[in-house]
This record gives sequence, C-alpha cells and structure tokens, in this order.
Amino acid sequence: MFRCLPAALLAPLLAFSTAHAHGDNGCEEGLALTPGLCASVQGTLDTVGVATGGVRRGVSAVGQVRLGLTADFGVLVGLDGWRGHASAMGIWGRQPTLDRVGSLAPASNIEALTTFRLFELWLERDLFGLGSFRFGQLAADSEFATASAAEHLVNGTFGWPVALAGALPSGGPAYPLATPGLRLALGDPEDATGFRIGVFSGDPGGRYLADADPQRHNRHGLNFSTRGGAFLMAEAVTGGSAPEAHTPRPWAVKLGGWYHTARFDDVRRDEIGLSLADPDSSGQPRRRAGNYGGYAVAEAVVWRGEGQHVAVFARGFAQPGDRNAVSLQLDAGLAWSGPFGREADTLSVGVSHARIGARSRRLDRDLIAFGEDRPVRSHETVLEVNYNLSVIEDRLAVRPFVQAMFNPAAGEPDTRRSNTRALPDAVLLGLRLTAGF
Repeated sequence: MFRCLPAALLAPLLAFSTAHAHGDNGCEEGLALTPGLCASVQGTLDTVGVATGGVRRGVSAVGQVRLGLTADFGVLVGLDGWRGHASAMGIWGRQPTLDRVGSLAPASNIEALTTFRLFELWLERDLFGLGSFRFGQLAADSEFATASAAEHLVNGTFGWPVALAGALPSGGPAYPLATPGLRLALGDPEDATGFRIGVFSGDPGGRYLADADPQRHNRHGLNFSTRGGAFLMAEAVTGGSAPEAHTPRPWAVKLGGWYHTARFDDVRRDEIGLSLADPDSSGQPRRRAGNYGGYAVAEAVVWRGEGQHVAVFARGFAQPGDRNAVSLQLDAGLAWSGPFGREADTLSVGVSHARIGARSRRLDRDLIAFGEDRPVRSHETVLEVNYNLSVIEDRLAVRPFVQAMFNPAAGEPDTRRSNTRALPDAVLLGLRLTAGF
C-alpha cells in the first residue's frame, strides 16, 4: 500500500504539470501556488541488480519522493531580498549497497533508511547584490564541490564523495542528513566568479552510541543537532558565463577546503603509540585534533553543436591518512547532452577512484603480521555509464545504467561472503525512473 502511494500522488500532479510545462509561472522549478510561492514534487525509483560479484547477486529497489516549497517574501509580504525554502522526502525500499554490493560508494544516490524526513529548511537574505546569507538546516552537498556535468550519474560518490562521507561524523551535512548551519556567498559563485563559505553543526546525527546508525537516531530530520563540534567548508569559484539561459557555462574551476573542529581517531596507533593490531594494545585509538582536507573541481564544454554539447569534468579530494581511511579521491567523466538528435536526452560517463591511505594499509599489514588472515586494503574504483531518456521533457524520464565496482570496499572482507577474502568485482545493471515537476 505504502509503495503505491508515491505513484498515486505523482500521477495527477504529473498530468497537471505537463499541461502547464511551457507556461511562465515565475518559478525556477515547480509550479506557482500563488505569486511568490513555488512548489515542486520529484519522484525517483531505482531498481538495481547485482549481476555478478559484490556480496550477493539479486535485485534491490529503492524509491524517493521529494517535496519542495520555495518562497519569495518580497512578492508575498513585501520583505524585499528575503527568500525561504523547505524540503522533505519520503524514502522506502532496500538499500542496494548495504544489501548486495558492499562497496564504499553508494550504488544509488537516493538510497537511505526507509522513513519520511525533513531535509532542508532555511531563510536567505540578499546582500544588496553583493551576495547572499543563508541560515537554517542546510545540506553542504547542494552547493559545495559539485560538478554540473555529473548531475545525471546515479552512483552517490559523484555527488557527495566517498572521501568526505567517510571522513566526517555521520557522513557530514549531506543527503540524507542536513544540519543547522550558516552559508555566506559573495559575488556570483553559481554563474560567474565568487566565493562561498559554510559553517555547519559537526554531527548531523546528534549524540548516539558508537555503533548506532545516525540515520536511525535522526530518523525524521528533526534533531537539529548542534553536537560534535563545527564543520567549515569554503570554496572559490571562477568561470565563463553561459552563452544563453539554461545552457552550461563554457568552463568553471572551483578550489575548496574544509576543516572539522572535533577530535578524530588515529587509524593505526593507540594512545601510547602501539599498533592497534598489537595484542598488547589498549585498543583505544590515539585522538587527533581536528580533521581537514582540500579539493578542486574543473569542468568545461569541449564541443557544441546544434541542440547538443559535450561537457567534461574532473574532481580531486585529498586529506590526511593518519585519521582518514580514504586519503585521496579522483573523479572524471563526461556528459553528452542532445545525443542522436534528441535534445532533451543525456549520455553520461563517470569514473571514480578512492585510494586508501598509507597508515590504514600499514594497519592491515600489522594485522597480518600478528596472525590475522586478511587482505591489505588498497582502492575502490567505480565506473558508470547511463543514458537519460526524456519521455516528457523536464517531467518524466527513464535512465538505464551500468556500474562496474572494482575492488568493492577497497578490499575489506565482508563476513557475509568471506571472513578472509576481499569482495569480488561487481557488475550492476539498473534502471532509474524519475517523474515530477
């Protein structure tokens, strides 16, 4: 019954939005409920099958319905320069990564604990054309470290990367956990040159036991956690201006960095300097003050034709290996918009390589030296190819995709398959259905 509800809700809304698809309703997305108030609904259903490798073969399905409401308070009540936004989502189904794949990178960027949760809730003030200031419950992955050419890739690491998700408490302020925060933008980092900086609560899951799932602890997005220190993220952006509306920028470069004020466990040493693999070790990791990293994003349109273009992107993330398992991640890919004479379709290709740091690899060698039969972790590489087929432009699309996971979990054994051997390479076949307005 619950699984049929999203389709039942979306069907009449989709029909209504299609009839008004080409009207000027004053909304960047969605439909105008009244002048200055816009609503949007987006439904996504992913079916992911593990053809070979991973934890086990089979099919998992996960769905999401996202609701959004955006208000221009200048139009609504005469408060010029003020905007507001709220979003919530219902998520259901089995998570393919946890259930069948076992990788670091999530096979689907919508997979999460089954629930209905508040996501973002914020107010924004325009700074007299110099920028904007936003505060409330925020998600860093909506603005920071993004690549437009990667937007159709289904694997989650092409959005909020494995490098950051693994480094930060509860995965950081990113889907599905937003957190209280502030964001200042100066200039125009979205379409020209500018700078943005965000300060977020350090742990979006809040206070919970060490072995607890933060998504379960903050199941409905209502914890508004201010625990776990503070997470700071800053990004400078420059690039060319888009030649016309609704087309990509010819090029863009982003340089960013982040810092977390909490204390983090050393990945190899205990409090007195012994290896955590040593039987004489206390088992209590040495605590490190803070955590930090840097990243770069570059993308460019390398070819334009009539009704089509090809854009490429590259991203790199680096962070210290003494307190993070993943110390380096490199991503690259392309998006061909308008292939084969179909202007609303997109063919996307992406590859991501996450490397385990030297300290974590040394811990694995220590474990082997002390008698444990296990592999040494090294890297995980993801390759994805998909084709977004537009059925009704901006309203309904079907996206078949293929993913190859090389060395899932970077070689960490999964007890569901083997206590001592790395997971085998996995091939995933999937289909995404999106509908909404």
